[in-house]
Amino acid sequence: MDETKAPVLDPGRGQTKKGYFWAIASDDRGHSGPSPPIVLFRYAPGRSGAFAQQFLDGFGGRFLQCDAYDGYDRLTEVVRPQGPWTLVHCWSHLRRRFVKLVRNSKSPIAEAAVRHIAQLYAIEAMVRGSSPDIRLAARKEHSLPMVAALKSWFEKQLSMISSGSTLAEDIRYALNHWQGLTRFLEDGRLELDTNPVENAIRPICLTRKNALFAGHEIGAENWALLASIVATCKLNDVNPAGYIAETLEAIIDGHPHSRIGDLMPWRFRKASSQPQ
Repeated sequence: MDETKAPVLDPGRGQTKKGYFWAIASDDRGHSGPSPPIVLFRYAPGRSGAFAQQFLDGFGGRFLQCDAYDGYDRLTEVVRPQGPWTLVHCWSHLRRRFVKLVRNSKSPIAEAAVRHIAQLYAIEAMVRGSSPDIRLAARKEHSLPMVAALKSWFEKQLSMISSGSTLAEDIRYALNHWQGLTRFLEDGRLELDTNPVENAIRPICLTRKNALFAGHEIGAENWALLASIVATCKLNDVNPAGYIAETLEAIIDGHPHSRIGDLMPWRFRKASSQPQ
């Protein structure tokens, strides 16, 4: 899950107000899972974690992969039949911090941290697309010792550098979120980062730059709906324009609501080839 700004026109004030698109993605391709990849965008007038809780209501999963934004913390206390959400944090967000330091200050410690994290990604590249059991076994054998060594190394470096430095801040960020960062060592279905949802949300950011703002909140909700359809089509290698055209034709021709599942993007060609 991730969120990004969605400016909305604020009538009467001659300016825009800040809203947010929240993206919820499910993509099992990394472990060859049976479910189709899906991304759902929802609009909200704010960034409060209450919106995350609202939008996730009814989802049956146990793990939520997200960045370290503290708005998600409330989900760990939500009462659900499956138990509260377990947060899985993102190594890509951590890596970016050290990459930025290398670029700005040429810090050798930050450069070493980037190399350490790259080793974890190398293991992931070898097992991408494998079953959860194979992925987990590889992580236990190779990634677990690397992660343990990295934590000790972080703690040692933190004791030797200025506590007020950006480097110290970034190392503390890693250690403070260590439990979430190391969840991937517990379940082979989990990813190392939130890149699947970030890749899905990137076109929204580009469209926002071109469109400037939504005309009103209903417009933003419609924008989120259409973005969900287009993004999910792309994840399933379906042409969005073709899908929308043929799906609307099927609905106009009387496709029964009881079989709406046949019109999902991941069943597009199969459904559209059947007589209505």
